Amino acid sequence: MLCCVAQMNSKKDVDANLAMAETLIAQAANSGVKLFLLPEMFACLGVSNQYEMAATRFTEEDVLATLAGWSKKFKMYLVAGSMPTVNSGKEDVIHSNKVHAACLVFSPEGKQIANYHKIHLFDVDVEDEKGSYKESDTFIAGQSPQIAQLDDVKLGLSICYDLRFPELFQHYMAENCQIMTVPSAFTYQTGKAHWEILLRARAIETQSFILAANQVGVHEDGRRTWGHSMIVDPSGEILAQVTGDEPGIAIAELNFERLAHRRKTMPLQQHKRLN
Repeated sequence: MLCCVAQMNSKKDVDANLAMAETLIAQAANSGVKLFLLPEMFACLGVSNQYEMAATRFTEEDVLATLAGWSKKFKMYLVAGSMPTVNSGKEDVIHSNKVHAACLVFSPEGKQIANYHKIHLFDVDVEDEKGSYKESDTFIAGQSPQIAQLDDVKLGLSICYDLRFPELFQHYMAENCQIMTVPSAFTYQTGKAHWEILLRARAIETQSFILAANQVGVHEDGRRTWGHSMIVDPSGEILAQVTGDEPGIAIAELNFERLAHRRKTMPLQQHKRLN
C-alpha cells in the first residue's frame, strides 16, 4: 500500500487551510497514493472559538462533506488529522462549551468509516514561545481507542500527545493493527527532543507501521511546531520524511509481508507476561 503523510503550516483561515490540504492530496494522488494522513488541526489552528467553528463549519454539510468528496475524487483512504466536532451525546450536554478533538477516516467511496476522539489532552507547561497549553479548557477527552478497517488492513488511530502513552499503541498491537497514525502539532521544543525517538519506539514496540503527520513553523497563536512528518517501518527505520521547515508530503510503500515475517520471527505479542 502506497501511503503519504502531509506537513502543513495551518492558520486560522479554514478555507485557506483546506486549499493547501487539497493541493497536497492531489499531489499524492498523482503518485498513486492509497492512504493519506493530514496533521492535527489541519483546517484550523490557533482559533479561540473552537465550539463555534465546530458547530458552523465542521459539519456534514461543510468541511466533512469536503473531506468525503476528496477521498472519493482521489480514490484513497483519507485520515483527516484532527478537527473540532460536536454531537448530541451526553458529554456534549455536560460540557456545552467544549468540543471533541476528532480524527475522522474516509474510504475511497467517500464514506466515513471511523471517528476517534483524542484521549490524552495536552495540559502542560512548555518552555517555548507560547509557554503553556491546556487543551482540557477547550476539549472533551475521548474514552476509547478506535480502529479503521482498510480492506484487509487494520489501522489504529491516535492524535499527537497520545504518542507518549504506549498502552494505547499496545492495545492496537493486541488487536492486530498493522498501521497506526499520529496526526500532530508537536511543539518545536518537545519535537526536537522526542518526536523521532517516540515514533520509532512505538513502531519497534508494536511491530507496526507508524504514519506521523506534523504541523511545521510559526503559527498565528504564537506556537512553533517541529515538522519532520515521517513514515516509520516495524523495525524503526524511517522510510520517508519531510525535511525542512515548509509544508510538503512524504510517500512510502508499506510491505505487509515483511511486517508479518517480523512478527513471526520475533513474536512479541506471544511473549508478553504483563498487561
